[in-house]
Amino acid sequence: MEELDEILEEYAYESEIFSASYELMGQMLDREYVKNRLEMLELFDVYIYGGGYLGIQLYNAINLFVNISGVVDKSGKLLLEISDIPIIDLNEFRSQYRQQRVIITPIKHYKSIYKELSEFVPKDKILYLGEFLGGIL
Repeated sequence: MEELDEILEEYAYESEIFSASYELMGQMLDREYVKNRLEMLELFDVYIYGGGYLGIQLYNAINLFVNISGVVDKSGKLLLEISDIPIIDLNEFRSQYRQQRVIITPIKHYKSIYKELSEFVPKDKILYLGEFLGGIL
């Protein structure tokens, strides 16, 4: 019975992640909303952390409005082959980072990514995708 409870908890957790991802993907389709958020947060030069679907979607949503210094992913690869998107691995990012804001897109691993980035990125320069799209200003 305990094993069944663990399976149900994991399913509920994964379901919440998928739901949140779906909601964020939808918000990024509204270019005017995204542009307003960029202006309100005074984001002009950013890195995107995460080469998955959310990172790619964020890149497509903001690349007309801000300078994107790069998309950072531990693997140094995007989930999809897209040659227009500049991708770098974490070591390269660490060596070229110069006080830009970083938007973390992965939902599931946000805490561990935040911890790793905060070793060399000031905490006030790190922004979670949900904060960018819906946080109270």
